Amino acid sequence: MKREVSKPGGGTLKSPEAPRAEMRKFGAAMSAMIEAMAKSWRNQVFKELNKSTVEKFEDAQTGNFAAVYLKLAERARRKLVKRFDDKRLEELAANFTGPVNERNRKEFYARAEKSIGISRQELEASEGLTSQINAYKLETAQWIKKLRDDTLEEWTSNTLRDMAEGFGLEDILAQFDGMEEKRKGHAQMVARTQIATFNSLTSKARARNLGITEAVWITSSDERVRKSHAARAGRKFNLAKGLYSATDGKTLLPGTDYNCRCDYEMIIPDFEGD
Repeated sequence: MKREVSKPGGGTLKSPEAPRAEMRKFGAAMSAMIEAMAKSWRNQVFKELNKSTVEKFEDAQTGNFAAVYLKLAERARRKLVKRFDDKRLEELAANFTGPVNERNRKEFYARAEKSIGISRQELEASEGLTSQINAYKLETAQWIKKLRDDTLEEWTSNTLRDMAEGFGLEDILAQFDGMEEKRKGHAQMVARTQIATFNSLTSKARARNLGITEAVWITSSDERVRKSHAARAGRKFNLAKGLYSATDGKTLLPGTDYNCRCDYEMIIPDFEGD
């Protein structure tokens, strides 16, 4: 249930910060998933090739060994998709987004209570954003599914390319180790961003539900702030649209870009008008 709020003279309401601990935990969980997938891939694909005493994938034999590899890879892919099925990944997403949402809700309405004088309990009771928050949770689950599927596709296609170029099995395994580490790093980075994005979007939903439509971009004000985000610092923007900057050519909401630590202060409407 939407509730319009205002305050004599207006004012601001700072968005709750993304929980760093949950960001780290989610990143670790995604890295662990990649590691578990890689272990299974080695056992179900590369060890099976070893059993066939495959030492090189070259010359006329390439096609034959490639066919064997693709058959093993497809079997391993099916098993891993079954092991990390959509339902399991949706539950995993909920295990992290649920606590982040609860933290955001409590902090958002505690700050709102101080800013506009309406009790936190009353604001929480009249929220009515379950469907929208659930959609944001499912968005996180979709990202995990994409991480799973893209990882399996990368392992299949990149290893097949190495085989076509005549690499030996030892080199192929070394290349796979590198792919695993790179994929784990990518998973951790994007997982942290995903939690920050979820937190930012839930803040935006709660603000708009209270009739708050504008905010001011805030950076961390240190040397790590990227130029395109520093260019947005202190600028007012519409919560429904985000803030555009010619520096990077993007329209963004604070906290939704990769590794973004920016935040925003929401502008409470002035019921007395100008």
